[in-house]
Amino acid sequence: MNRTRVKVASVSSTLLMLGLLVGSSSAFASTTPVVKRAAARGELTVAVAAPFSGNEAFIGPWFLNGVKVAVHQINAAGGLLGRKLRIVTADTAGDPVDAVPAISQVIATQHPFAMIGPSSLEIMAVVRQINQDKLVDVTLGGTTQLDYMRYPYIFRTSPSDSQLGVAMAYYGIKKGYKRAALVFDSGSSAQTLVAPIADTLKKHGVKVVINENIVSDQSSYRSEIEKLILSKPSAIFMQVDPQTASTFFSELQQLGGGNIPVIGSNVSAANTFAQAMTYPLAERVLTSIQGSTVGGPAGTLFTNFYEKYFHGQQPLTLSNSAYDAVNIIAMAVLKAKSASPSTYVKDMVPVANGPGTNVYDFVQGEKLIKEGKSVNYQGASGPVDFNRYHNVTGAFEAVKWVNAKGGPQLKTLTQITPGQLLGY
Repeated sequence: MNRTRVKVASVSSTLLMLGLLVGSSSAFASTTPVVKRAAARGELTVAVAAPFSGNEAFIGPWFLNGVKVAVHQINAAGGLLGRKLRIVTADTAGDPVDAVPAISQVIATQHPFAMIGPSSLEIMAVVRQINQDKLVDVTLGGTTQLDYMRYPYIFRTSPSDSQLGVAMAYYGIKKGYKRAALVFDSGSSAQTLVAPIADTLKKHGVKVVINENIVSDQSSYRSEIEKLILSKPSAIFMQVDPQTASTFFSELQQLGGGNIPVIGSNVSAANTFAQAMTYPLAERVLTSIQGSTVGGPAGTLFTNFYEKYFHGQQPLTLSNSAYDAVNIIAMAVLKAKSASPSTYVKDMVPVANGPGTNVYDFVQGEKLIKEGKSVNYQGASGPVDFNRYHNVTGAFEAVKWVNAKGGPQLKTLTQITPGQLLGY
């Protein structure tokens, strides 16, 4: 059964279901020409492609919330080239098969001038067609398959899993763990972490005592857990979805492994993951490694903007990278004096990398660009300097769930800089 749903969201964040069902997911539908697409409406449309349903539905708000904050700021400043921005969403359901018609439909019917997403779960199914369609797209997620991409219209503002895996291993090494169990689901987004973690651990004298590739959402993992406990790990490195985590950690505690430290990826930093394994257990054993939420002055500004927009809530994972993506696109449009992707794409790297005056939000960048000056955007997630493959080098942080006033919250334990990972 095709689970594709296409949703439209206004800037005020009210979601409106279009009710468009796509009969076939075997081909990416044709779209309108680029120039016509950019000029089709009085408003400029930003598409957000991500899972908003299914087991990975927690990812959708990661992307969307960051986009909402950026769009709100841009519209409050008068919009882009005199036009307000609106947001539409494409629900990929976390499935490459569903992503093709979902993204095709939103492009064909909503005519976005830019897109944020999809995630690593779906990007490889659509990346070639998005690039061929000449739509500027900033994907979020760490799949190593994009480490050496050569797609002129595709960018990534979140670091690769090849870096995240090293950061996870780095944290375990610094904690002094000598025997590692690797537990990753069979999905491609999880499996891309295994090699960099294993290679880094072995390089620094940590023994990988078991490497379990598990199928998601099974009714029991008892046999896998029994083997894991017998291997006597001092820590478990893990990425699974919340539903899998619920079953796995329930049985792990039943079998006597509930005190083994767990080092998770950014997926385990999600509220839904901590709920699945239970907050008391997460607080006791889980540390998650995610892209840093500390981005200097831009990070502070973003956190303030975010908490004001979402009434005191903390920024979600990757929401800062989504926010940065929209700001870079907007400044490129201003510099090019055009919202046509085939025109402003050439200014994506210059506004992100410089040379130029450092700017930390859209308003600062807009003022200088209108004065004819060059800018160098310093993002909420870090410098956001694109390399020749349109990827960035990121900083990371180790975070832990703590029982705080108002409920469980993530606490940053330590920052991990790109310089610290050199040689690992």
